Amino acid sequence: MKIAAIIVSYNSARELPLSLGCLGALPVDDVVVVDNSSTDDSVEVAKSFGYPVVSLPNVGFGKAINAAAETLPDADAYFLLNPDCHIDPESFAHLVEALRADSKLGVVAPLMRYPDGRFGISAGPEPSIAKEWLAALKVDHLVPRRLKQHLARATPLRKKFKMLEYLDVEPTGQVRETAWVSGFCMLVRGEAFRSIGGFDPRFFLYFEDVDLCTQLRAGGWGVASVGTSVAEHKESTSTGAVGKNPLYRSGMYVYFAKHGTRGQRLLASALRRLPI
Repeated sequence: MKIAAIIVSYNSARELPLSLGCLGALPVDDVVVVDNSSTDDSVEVAKSFGYPVVSLPNVGFGKAINAAAETLPDADAYFLLNPDCHIDPESFAHLVEALRADSKLGVVAPLMRYPDGRFGISAGPEPSIAKEWLAALKVDHLVPRRLKQHLARATPLRKKFKMLEYLDVEPTGQVRETAWVSGFCMLVRGEAFRSIGGFDPRFFLYFEDVDLCTQLRAGGWGVASVGTSVAEHKESTSTGAVGKNPLYRSGMYVYFAKHGTRGQRLLASALRRLPI
């Protein structure tokens, strides 16, 4: 399997050594760093590792990935890794094995772990506008984290309330199909990626990974979280904090405008206008 690794950088000079440093131990055939008009030393850092750099205006994450993928049209798979992430060879091998084992899988991703040992949200059910509003209004902050996780593991509740699935982030040891996986670290089958035209350029940042997975599933491809694979993610940001980010709300709105019902579109539009 010919694998091309793609990293998108935007003022990531401090973080790049973490991601670029792990690639040398991985069986990847090509590496491309896309720089979105960084004003720090990102380009110099990337070049110091000997990898080619594609310099672009700040076009956002998805467009940058698409630009890099176009230079690697014969890749069997694209390995997307955030600058502040690291994955070891064993976990990477589990991703490759999962993709090889099921020809219908379009994308696989590892679990996300922060430096303090906590696991982050790296996969989930179909987006819920109710969850977005609960997060924006800080209602979910009133529920203790352990209680959330207990509720998430209650099978009857999970079947009734799909949005609980995003809370279940502990290792399972299984390859589990899901609605979406995070773009912080993912291995995308080249054929699948190209069949849907890559990332939708209307997404600048946030929800472009969720949309990619939605498009893949619509095209008959599977999406899976690999419970035996773990990638370290340096940045830990709470859902509440991210939910207040204007770029996050913009991405959320684009997603529901594209895939949602009329009611969901109206609620997403109202949430986008809610004061931060």
